[in-house]
Amino acid sequence: MDKKILFTVCATAAMASAQSTANIDDFEDGNGLAKTGKNDAWYAYNDKNDQGASTYSNVEDQYGLVVVLEEAAADGSKYGAGLTGIKLVQGDNPYDPYVVLGLNVAGGLSGCTTISYKYKGAGHNLKAVMDGDETGALTEYNRHSKALAGSTAWKTASVPVSQLAQDKGWGTTVALKMADVVQLAWEVKGEATSDYLYIDDVNCAGYAGGSSSNPGGGTTNPPAGTTATIDDFDDGNTTAESLGKKAYWYLYSAGGSFTNTQGTDKSWDMIATDGTNSYAAMTGISGITPGDTTYPSVGMEIAFDEGILANCTAVRYDYKGSGHHLRASVAGVKANAGYEHVAPDQNAASAWKTVTVSTMSQPEWVAEVAPGSIKAFSWAAVSKLTWVVDEKLSAANLGTELAIDNVKCVGTLPSVGIAAAKVAKAFNASLQGNALHMTIAKAGIVKVQVFDMMGHAVENHSEKMAVGSFVHSFAAMPSGSYVVRVQQGSVVKTMKMQVK
Repeated sequence: MDKKILFTVCATAAMASAQSTANIDDFEDGNGLAKTGKNDAWYAYNDKNDQGASTYSNVEDQYGLVVVLEEAAADGSKYGAGLTGIKLVQGDNPYDPYVVLGLNVAGGLSGCTTISYKYKGAGHNLKAVMDGDETGALTEYNRHSKALAGSTAWKTASVPVSQLAQDKGWGTTVALKMADVVQLAWEVKGEATSDYLYIDDVNCAGYAGGSSSNPGGGTTNPPAGTTATIDDFDDGNTTAESLGKKAYWYLYSAGGSFTNTQGTDKSWDMIATDGTNSYAAMTGISGITPGDTTYPSVGMEIAFDEGILANCTAVRYDYKGSGHHLRASVAGVKANAGYEHVAPDQNAASAWKTVTVSTMSQPEWVAEVAPGSIKAFSWAAVSKLTWVVDEKLSAANLGTELAIDNVKCVGTLPSVGIAAAKVAKAFNASLQGNALHMTIAKAGIVKVQVFDMMGHAVENHSEKMAVGSFVHSFAAMPSGSYVVRVQQGSVVKTMKMQVK
C-alpha cells in the first residue's frame, strides 16, 4: 500500500479565533507588496498564454504589479486590491476564459489553517498553488480551490484550508501542503457575474508570518509569537505538569525495542542529565528496518486531555539523535491503526536541532481504506503526541538513541498544573550523600530505581510502604554517577547521585 500523505487540515470558527491570525495584507501601505515577505508581490494575469482573449483594465502599477485601488477598500479602509474592466472572451483556448488576481508567497504559508478576506464583485475561485506547480507539473493544473459566489455588497469569506480541493476525475491528485504554497490566486473564470473583483484585509489563521531573515516565513523559520513550556524536563521528573496531573511521559514499542525499559512494564523513559539541563531520552533503539512491511516502531509519548492545546498554533521541540516524526492522536481518529496524523520526517542529528510543527496530515491511503476516519487536524482535538522512530525512515536516518528537550506550545496553555502540585506534597524524596530519604504521607507502593549514566538499570525494586519517614543507603554500590528515580502513584522524582 502506498503510504503518501493526504493533507486534511481545517479550522472551525472557534479554533480560528483561538489561533494567532497573521495579516497577509490590508493594503493600507498603498503598494503592491504583501506582508508575507519583502519580495512577495500582488499581480494579475489572463489567459493570453493559452491563446485566450480575456482582459482587465487596470493592467500594472509602477512596480509591474496589480494596481492597489481606493475603490476596492472595505469598511472605511483606504486601499484594497482588485481587477476592473473584466472581459472574459473565448479565444482559441479550449478551456473557460479567465483573469486572475494573484499573490506570490515565496516562503510558503506554514501553519495556515483558514484563509479569510473581504470581497465584492465577481464570483471567483480561491486557489492555492504549490511549489513546482506553476506550470502544472504537480497537478496538471487541477489545483486546490474553492468557488465563492459573486456579491454586489462587501462580503467576508472564511475558507478552511481543508475546503481547498481538487476537482475529481482529471489531473493528478496531490496532497495540499500550505508550507509549500507559493501563490494564492483569485480566479474569475467562465462567465463573470460582475466586471470587477475587489478584495481587502487578507488574513491567515495559524500562519505566523515571516521575519527579517526569512521574510516569507515557511518551513525554514519557526512561527513567531508567545510560547508556553509543555516540558523542559528540568524538574527531573516524567510528568508534564503543564498539561495536567494525568500527563506522563512514557515509551512504547511495536516491533522495535529500546533498552531503558525501567521496570517490568517497559513503559517508563528516563531523565538523563546534560550539564545543568535535563532531557527525555530513549536509548538502545533496535529492531527497526527500513521498508519492513510489519511496520516496526518505537516512540516517546505524552497523553493528556483533549482541548489543552486549543490555543496552540504549533508545537516546538529540540532533539538530537535518530530521525523520527511527530504523530498526534486526534479526536475521532482510530488509534493504533496507522490512521493518525503525522508531521514530516526529521533527519538524524548529531547536535541539538529545533523543530516547529504547525500542522499534521493523515496518510493518503486512509481516504481509500477508511474514509470515515478522515478528520480535520486541529491542535484543540489532539490528546496525545508521539515522537516515532519507524520503518519509514531511511537507513541513514535511523539511530540507536533519540533525545528531546524544551517541548513548547507556540501560543498559550491553560493553568492545569495546580492539582498535580498538590498531589506531589503527599510524597517527598531527597538524597543526602549516599542515602535516600523518603517521606510518605499516604501508604502505598513505592518504586525505587537506580540507573548508571548509560541508562542501564542497576537497582530496581518496589515495596508497599506505610506512612512515615524512611532511609535507604546506596553505600554498597560501586563508585560512580547514577540517576535515582522514585515513584509513588502518579508522583515521580528523579535525582542525580554520586557514589564515592
